[in-house]
Amino acid sequence: MNRQELKFDAKNKMREAAVNPYVVTLIMGVVVMILSGVQFILDFWGNIISTGSSANTGETSTYIVSSLVFFIIYLVISTVLQFGYSSYCLKVANRDGSMSYGDLFSSVRYLLKAIGLTLMISVFVLLWCILLVIPGIIAAYRYSQAIFIMVEDPNKGIMQCIRESKEMMAGHKMEYFILEFSFFFWMLLGGVTCGLAYIYVYPYMTVTFANYYNHLKPVSVVYENADTII
Repeated sequence: MNRQELKFDAKNKMREAAVNPYVVTLIMGVVVMILSGVQFILDFWGNIISTGSSANTGETSTYIVSSLVFFIIYLVISTVLQFGYSSYCLKVANRDGSMSYGDLFSSVRYLLKAIGLTLMISVFVLLWCILLVIPGIIAAYRYSQAIFIMVEDPNKGIMQCIRESKEMMAGHKMEYFILEFSFFFWMLLGGVTCGLAYIYVYPYMTVTFANYYNHLKPVSVVYENADTII
């Protein structure tokens, strides 16, 4: 795997994309900002209720219900965006002419499966983190390809995507870490510019990771009936 080739190829494919990756990223960013704004308002309201002398049971109950409802909404929308954006970037990496802005919300049709995959990965990583932090990080890399696997073929089951990711990443975790770390200063630039640079950095990273996923597929060996999952 040539890291520089993957990144150079990602830049070329982004320039050739039929649907502008920066506009798609901007749309996603606006949605995330709106969600974050609502979260800020709810947190601010909750602090007033919890510290104010006039707080009553009715106000507290309303805040709890509002927070719970928003959490569900946030989980649904963030999952849709995460999988949809991965689907779009994979199409960019594959030079798929069928890409559209609608790809950002394409995971709605298999939303429950997408949420299930996200939760299962979180549970497995958490279980490894209970042992030590390092095993948890290794587990995160082990399952790093599961989302690309599902968006490429939504008919695959949750555990099948996890098993395939595990097999694809066997012997490639350090390689993936180095590729991810190579974007460190790009991510730092995004923070310094208050997120503006992410409009360029995020699609650049994700298309590069999609290239890496495509690089792993031909050399991966998938054991769909493997007994050990985590």
